[in-house]
Amino acid sequence: MNLVCHATCLTIIRRIEVSRGFLILAMLIIVLASPIVFGQDGKPAKKGSSPLSFKKDVFPIIQKHCLPCHAEENFNPSELSMDTYELLIAGGKNGDPFVAGKSKESLLVKKLGEKPPMGDRMPLNAKKKIQEGKAVWLADKEIKTIATWIDQGAKKN
Repeated sequence: MNLVCHATCLTIIRRIEVSRGFLILAMLIIVLASPIVFGQDGKPAKKGSSPLSFKKDVFPIIQKHCLPCHAEENFNPSELSMDTYELLIAGGKNGDPFVAGKSKESLLVKKLGEKPPMGDRMPLNAKKKIQEGKAVWLADKEIKTIATWIDQGAKKN
């Protein structure tokens, strides 16, 4: 009987050791997979949120709405030129236009919103157009594209 009890105990111990090994493996998989399932900020990753490209997604918005005033050859009070990625990240007299990974802290995104922390909302519109409700601002989708690109690291891609 002692032999049967001993064999049963050994079987139980082996199962516990195997279960513990699987538990450790499962925990390791969860830890390693979490940046894939969740974004780097710990929030669930959005389906279909592929990396945005400066060249394909962001620069066309800048060309359309910002370069009329913020081209290197133009004078603008902020001294921010946006002709190229390099000029954009160099900033202007108000400092860096964005904080990579933090769109909500980025001056560029704040200046596109309804109540910028300083100066006027961008892009500039004539006061008459604003008063008449005919001002042309970036669409929410365009602002979100810029913000998402910044949140994704504001890479030159």
